[in-house]
Amino acid sequence: MSASALARWDWLRWLRLGIGAALLIEGWRSGSGFALAAGALFTMQAVLNIGCPLTGSCAAPQSSASPESNEITYNEIK
Repeated sequence: MSASALARWDWLRWLRLGIGAALLIEGWRSGSGFALAAGALFTMQAVLNIGCPLTGSCAAPQSSASPESNEITYNEIK
């Protein structure tokens, strides 16, 4: 893996990789299938940069407000 590909990783992606690696190692040592599956999931999320698998609902919606609507008008009250 090149250095430029690793430079685009944020802290959350590194965290997923660390958790995934720890779960894979623990699952291998203890023989726990659940730990191996969870470790594989977290590792795949980090490597493929997938946040919420299968749902597609983790992206923030696009703002529909136009920049021109931010103008504030004031009425003077006497």
